[in-house]
Amino acid sequence: MLKEFNDYLTDQIGQPYVWGGQHTKLTPDNYVRVIEKKEAGQGGYPDGTSYAQAVIDFCKKKFDAGASVLYAYDCSGLGVYWLLSVAHLWKADANANTMMHRCSDLDTAGPPAKGWWVFRLDDSKKRAVHIGYMIDNEYLIEAAGRKYGVVKTKFKASAWDVWGIPKVFEDEIRHPDPKPEPTGQVVEVIGGSVNVRNADSKKGRILFTAHRGDTFPYLGPAPSGWYTIDTKKGVGYITNLPRYTRLKE
Repeated sequence: MLKEFNDYLTDQIGQPYVWGGQHTKLTPDNYVRVIEKKEAGQGGYPDGTSYAQAVIDFCKKKFDAGASVLYAYDCSGLGVYWLLSVAHLWKADANANTMMHRCSDLDTAGPPAKGWWVFRLDDSKKRAVHIGYMIDNEYLIEAAGRKYGVVKTKFKASAWDVWGIPKVFEDEIRHPDPKPEPTGQVVEVIGGSVNVRNADSKKGRILFTAHRGDTFPYLGPAPSGWYTIDTKKGVGYITNLPRYTRLKE
């Protein structure tokens, strides 16, 4: 699914930014009216150009160059449209701040990688106000603003405040290689409740809690010695301590 999402993002490069846009259809006949309604009260640039006029100017150049239809997005709408209306992976709308809280391993150290989402925070550094989407280990796609539309830019740590792994693509990001084949054995939980995590240590995020008697197809040993298992939530990891788990044929 991550490949399809990145292909979709790439296809939107050059489309306009409009406040509240989420694949909002613009044509030569309606774009001025739609933009003025969407951008009403949103303000403008220091040079006196309103945000609405900046988008109108952007779209006019596209239509004058031969475009017959454009699709407008704001920064969160660019991602949410696909997640919500194309792939149906989400059931409700979300803004940039909500999307930040739907990421794991939020970090400010080390560069983000392919599939990660990057965020710019408000002055309080508590809320995300802008989002970009890493399509490889160097470049991201973002709905950058009224004058620029959807663009591909190189990641610069100075331009972003925090980044993380979107939970909706977490399994693919953490396990880019094909899932191992089951070994024919199963891992059985024998020690009460045991957490299944997304990494092979206690630092991994808890995917769910398994209970005594639960069994999972065994995919092989993880580097730490933990068991790699197949679960309904994708590849997971569970402790190999014999008081908690055991391998069975």
